[in-house]
Amino acid sequence: MRKQTALLLTVILALTWACGKSGNGDPAAKAAANGQTPATKSQPGNPAGKASPGAKGPGGEPQLEALPVNIETVSRQSLNAYLVLNGIVEPERKVEVFSRLSAYVKQIVKEEGAFVKENDVLAILDDTEIRISHEQARIALEQAKLSLDEAEKNLARSQELFKKELISEQEYQTAEASHQQRRLDYQNREQVSKDLELQLNWTKIRSLAEGYVTERLIEVGGRVTSNQKVYTVEDFKPLLIRVFVPTSDALRLKTGLPAEVSTEIIKGEAFKGTVTLINPRIDVQTGTIKVTVEAYDDTLRLKPGMFVEVRIATGKKDNVLVIPRKAILYKQGKTYVFILKDGLAGQREITLGLTEEDLAEVASGIAEGDVIISVGVENLKDGQPVTVLK
Repeated sequence: MRKQTALLLTVILALTWACGKSGNGDPAAKAAANGQTPATKSQPGNPAGKASPGAKGPGGEPQLEALPVNIETVSRQSLNAYLVLNGIVEPERKVEVFSRLSAYVKQIVKEEGAFVKENDVLAILDDTEIRISHEQARIALEQAKLSLDEAEKNLARSQELFKKELISEQEYQTAEASHQQRRLDYQNREQVSKDLELQLNWTKIRSLAEGYVTERLIEVGGRVTSNQKVYTVEDFKPLLIRVFVPTSDALRLKTGLPAEVSTEIIKGEAFKGTVTLINPRIDVQTGTIKVTVEAYDDTLRLKPGMFVEVRIATGKKDNVLVIPRKAILYKQGKTYVFILKDGLAGQREITLGLTEEDLAEVASGIAEGDVIISVGVENLKDGQPVTVLK
């Protein structure tokens, strides 16, 4: 009886354990038993339905993610080649003005920054002493003129008397010597008067060139000496930039070539210029040639002393295939771009021609109307799907 009871308990426990295991079975098995398709389990960071980085396609090849890119259509336009150099702006002329007299400064007429023409008065010196001396010289000159007139009359009279033998030769020679002396005295006083008149004119310090006053070195009441520098006048039309060009590049230059001048101080604007001088001598220490570019700026925003960038156009091509330089990749000495076709990026080898700052000519490899990827090319692979943003 005990044996039968123990056997019955064993059978009950076995049935209980079997029922519990079937209740916790595989969900996929349950779904299959109910006729449902099992769901794919999502991994963290990889939503259902999208390939993970390590996913593979039906054939076992790696499946690439679609990358966001910008695109542009290949078109034709004109393209310039530029030689880019740096230099400092200088005035066309820089004229230093000196005082010709020793005198006190009476009046400042032109201040720094003023535009002046040649012979305009910049400052006035005190002329009191010179004016007095000039007046005295004028009176002395008039007296000498009277004396000379009298001597001329006496000489004429003596000539008549000598011809009639009414006076001796000695008396005639005395009259002639007196006339000569009076004439020299008059000429001397005339020269003194002219010198003082010139000094009187020098009391007005004048500009020797047209331009802008960039330096004033005197003050009212101060005394200047002869040959003392008092002003600086600079001519800003045109402005000059002297650049030093490597010999290999300088051989492509010639006078008259157009240029553009720009500076970080005046952003977004370029000033027109022209190559006007090319030094025929090569600097043996640097291997460069000095080239002078004239720049024009009626607004006077471009000023002497500014550090500028000079772009000299050395060549031009019309109606060429052009792409942005940012779309170009360089690998192992070759040049590539990515072409967009059917949503995939296709790597294409190209040959470049003329290059500008932001653009480049394509000599071969692509055609007009092709759509290239311009932004986002760094991480692309051949055949990779892309998402176009622009």
